[in-house]
Amino acid sequence: MAGPNGSLSEDPGKRQAILEQSIRCFAELGFRGTDVQQIADRAGVGKGTVYRYFHSKEDLFWATTLDVFWRLEKVTNEAQERVEGACAKIRAAALAYAEFFESNPLCLEVFIQERAEFRGDAPELHREYHKKLIARFEQVLQDGIASGELRSVDTYKTVHAIGSLLYGTVVFGGHLTELSPIEMAKHNIDTFLRGIRSKESLAAETEFVTGSREQ
Repeated sequence: MAGPNGSLSEDPGKRQAILEQSIRCFAELGFRGTDVQQIADRAGVGKGTVYRYFHSKEDLFWATTLDVFWRLEKVTNEAQERVEGACAKIRAAALAYAEFFESNPLCLEVFIQERAEFRGDAPELHREYHKKLIARFEQVLQDGIASGELRSVDTYKTVHAIGSLLYGTVVFGGHLTELSPIEMAKHNIDTFLRGIRSKESLAAETEFVTGSREQ
């Protein structure tokens, strides 16, 4: 199978080793401060080998961010699959998001580098990937609206609001409060969800809580 630069074959293990060290270098040194030779040395391969897998440092950087996205998507998907209902799925994904970045701070630094260096000017592959993620979360919201769990909201704007909330939580949470990003994520997403839940859903929860206490 041909590689990205027309090489005859790729070694998945070697490619992943390069990406692993790319995360470390870009996170620790920044995009501009990172030299491909440093990544090659840490991955135990030659500089030419890196270029056989990735066209340029920028190409490698975008491949690195995409690798982080895939890891993040995996943990959020798994979290959602364990629960039922729109609010539960959104909350589970939000907490998995915070837990992922708290456990993988270098991955968070790569995210920050992307926004700092490229200001949203991502390759088409990344834009298409983001569109698919947005559509998937929009579907969760649409299902919640259809079931009566959520009030009628603009699902596109709401997904972006959730994304902004979580990004701000993991980037600034640990610096502005003594609470951990996970603790802040729990508070923030629960507060947000109360704002988009339907009156009927909130009333049912209140009735359930009140009934439980009376018993």
